[in-house]
Amino acid sequence: MILGVIGSIQLIVLLLLAMLVIVIPIVLIVSRTKHKTRANTLDGVLRNQQPQKEDKYEKLERLNKLRESGALSEEEFEREKMKILN
Repeated sequence: MILGVIGSIQLIVLLLLAMLVIVIPIVLIVSRTKHKTRANTLDGVLRNQQPQKEDKYEKLERLNKLRESGALSEEEFEREKMKILN
């Protein structure tokens, strides 16, 4: 009945357009979700790395103060420094 009003090619074109109206928003939503997840993961990694670097520097500063005060020998300082840096 529909084919009598419009041609078969026109019907196929209409169906393809209707599918595009449904498929394109779904693809966009999925794509945005993936990008947000990647961005959140990257932010988490960067947040976790920053305190570790600061902790290393703080430990090295404390270690240097101990060495300067005479509480650690040069050998002990170097050994502990290597543990912190590795």
